[in-house]
Amino acid sequence: MMNTNKRTVSGRKVVLVGGTLSVLVLFGITFAFRTFGWNRFVANAELQEGKSNVVYLARAVSACALKTGALPATSRKVPAELAQVGKKTYASTAADWSDEAFACDAFSIRSPQRFQYEWEKTGEHDGVARARADFNGDGVVEATFEQELTCEERSGKLRCNPGRFRDKNR
Repeated sequence: MMNTNKRTVSGRKVVLVGGTLSVLVLFGITFAFRTFGWNRFVANAELQEGKSNVVYLARAVSACALKTGALPATSRKVPAELAQVGKKTYASTAADWSDEAFACDAFSIRSPQRFQYEWEKTGEHDGVARARADFNGDGVVEATFEQELTCEERSGKLRCNPGRFRDKNR
């Protein structure tokens, strides 16, 4: 005699279990992509601030040189200490941007910043706009952007051109 007490699984249970497993797998994959993609987006946004503003600073210094006939002196750093932007943002004031290199063409950053900015005059007609950041607050610079500026006298005016842009990120 043959045993007819075989247990069978209904199609409804198979669909329910298979559907649940599929949803869990898709959720896990989506979560992983979303997390790593979001982190990359945030990191790129943080870097973009420094990249853009160092170019704007070089342009402001160039405009200042055209107005005054000379490159401004080396500025102080804004903020004064790198730790002030380490793992946090810094809300600068108008007084922070009072050095000639910033004030001559009204360069300032009104939104909270993650980078420390400075202008360094390296020669009579040369200089570098610089942005540095310490994103994790360990005191080590993780990102540095530099925009060189070279000027020459033409028709009695000092005309400046951007030089090499340096991206010194770790």
